[in-house]
Amino acid sequence: MINKKPWLTDFCESKHMFVSIIMIQIVVIIYALSFLSFDKVFLPKLSILTLWCQFIGVNIFIALCKLRKWFNYLDVYLGVPLLIIFVIVITSLLAQIIGYLDVHLSFNLLGAKTIIDFVNLKLSLSAVMITLALIRYFYIQDRWNEQIKKLADARLNALQARIRPHFLFNSLNSIAALISIDADKAENAIADFSSLMRRTFAHQDKLISIEEELNWVRQYLRIEKLRLDERLRYNLDCQQDLLSIKIPVLCLQPLVENAILHGIQPMVNGGTIDISISSKDKHLIMQVNNPYIEHHQAHSNGMAIANIKERLELQYGHKASVKIMDDGKHYQITISIPL
Repeated sequence: MINKKPWLTDFCESKHMFVSIIMIQIVVIIYALSFLSFDKVFLPKLSILTLWCQFIGVNIFIALCKLRKWFNYLDVYLGVPLLIIFVIVITSLLAQIIGYLDVHLSFNLLGAKTIIDFVNLKLSLSAVMITLALIRYFYIQDRWNEQIKKLADARLNALQARIRPHFLFNSLNSIAALISIDADKAENAIADFSSLMRRTFAHQDKLISIEEELNWVRQYLRIEKLRLDERLRYNLDCQQDLLSIKIPVLCLQPLVENAILHGIQPMVNGGTIDISISSKDKHLIMQVNNPYIEHHQAHSNGMAIANIKERLELQYGHKASVKIMDDGKHYQITISIPL
């Protein structure tokens, strides 16, 4: 039976291997300080002991890396005793090989042949204790990271859930305003809105392709275009090779929504929204630029921008950024996401 949660960590990960090597070295230094005197042979002996222990340790961790799936098939109460036996066998085998070569090649690195078995015993016990300590440490770390990821996912889902009703209410308000102006256009807007809602609420993934996100943006713009007519103009420019790139869902649409509601709509003659998507220095650059009436835009963009910032931080950490440029006449938001 396969365990739901593997108890043996993946020693193939560079971080785990690095921590394991450091752990071995710390134990070697503490052990060396307990019996070696600070004379001219201290450093050579410490070097030999380090080389020996690291050689054995790295081989054990490589073996555990390759046998991880097999050990994790076993229940932890059976797997741990078998792992202890496995570590003792590997340590003893490598120690005996090194001792044999040392004696027969006359290196005399380990001293007399009679102490090799004693050193072998100490190494085996040390290897078992270090391995068990590392397995426990990495197990706790893996569970901790898993918990953090679940909390981050829950927070991300909550943020996405918050932005959808906001989008829904604004779209309904636009259609309601259109009904009194032109019933036929309102009917077309309702058809677009229905399609948009099916797509929006059916999509449960955290990531979406740029092409799909742009389809949402175009549908939303069509709804607003029916209401605002010639007052709403827009340019949409995206590099063709970027359309398949995945981005957090509803990254662009809320910005376009804000650009219309708080930039274009209050202006008598309307204006043009420029939406561009490009790449630079291994980053995806998404920009939304719109004209606005000074002192009006400040009332509004807070929730959408704060929501997008938090979702980007949860998804990419500090590698993503949201920058705002405001010259008093134009409002530009630039999102940068690592490719």
